[in-house]
Amino acid sequence: MIFRSSVLLSSLISALALFVAVPSSHAFEGCNAKPTSAQVVNVKHMGAKGDGKENDTGTIQKAINEIAGTGGTVYVPNGVYMVRATGKGRLRLRSKMTLKLADGAVLKVIPNRARSYSVLKIGKATDVNVIGGTLLGDRGEHDGKAGEWGMGIRIGPEVKRVSIVGVTAEEMWGDGFYVEGATDVAFCSVVATHNRRQGLSIVEANRLLVTDSVFEQTRGTRPSAGIDIEPDRPEQKVVNVRIEHSRFINNAGGGVMIAGKRGYTADVEIVRNVFEEGRPILIENAPHVRSTEICDNRHIGQVAPPQEGLNAFAETVEVVSLQADCRSGRDMRFEMNRGNTKKKKKKPAN
Repeated sequence: MIFRSSVLLSSLISALALFVAVPSSHAFEGCNAKPTSAQVVNVKHMGAKGDGKENDTGTIQKAINEIAGTGGTVYVPNGVYMVRATGKGRLRLRSKMTLKLADGAVLKVIPNRARSYSVLKIGKATDVNVIGGTLLGDRGEHDGKAGEWGMGIRIGPEVKRVSIVGVTAEEMWGDGFYVEGATDVAFCSVVATHNRRQGLSIVEANRLLVTDSVFEQTRGTRPSAGIDIEPDRPEQKVVNVRIEHSRFINNAGGGVMIAGKRGYTADVEIVRNVFEEGRPILIENAPHVRSTEICDNRHIGQVAPPQEGLNAFAETVEVVSLQADCRSGRDMRFEMNRGNTKKKKKKPAN
């Protein structure tokens, strides 16, 4: 049974009026990813099988190399394409190209024991689009136990203008998506589901947009967040990020985590998202992330109902919390903000 009071319903209706698209200066318009050339190379014409058995890495890379620099498209029809995700032989996208996967196209990781891998690598490249299809990791078949860096798409270093549109990344040994060293990146209508470490990691970026996407069921090794914004080194910065109109569902480490202890993080907008179950937002040691830019979000949680009296219910009660007062300050129902928690050493007594 779902219970909402008349006050809650009234608040919900009022708050829904706030969920409208607002232009942002923080990220480039990357959701309208389009090839700039009519040239198309079909991977099956290059010899790819897509039968879920044969290693198709070489033939897909051959198609990528042919289309790179033209602004054209590598097309992957329906099928399951086994790909190598480790070493120099993994798939590497190049500048000025689009990789378009059909709705029923799957790039499936050949099981390995590597600590680190990527289904698609985008490094030292500009103007790259990846559209549609599914990237399927080897989480259930991984041969090793070490490491946590098996990625669906790894972006960086030295990357500019990348759009990831309508792509699903699931069952990765590490993260669905990973960004380290990129400018102007857009994740539009992507899905990250049941990945082991993160749905999306943002380690170093300037002008990054996440919109109309889903991050769910992240669990297996910490932090297990839907999105983790966390520079690794003092020289790294994550700035001008906007996360909007997205859903965060049952992630073990919470919806969005921002950790600024090791690097610099600023100008992060988190607006008009829905968080279901778990902690919505955790911010640690990131004083330049402003609470007034975390606005108009919703949190849907389950609470145990009263077991006695007139208000007793036999089933769990669903509670919807609305973040409608964020512009006047922090809303602690959504945002947990912690500074440096290290205890100061006591001075020795004289």
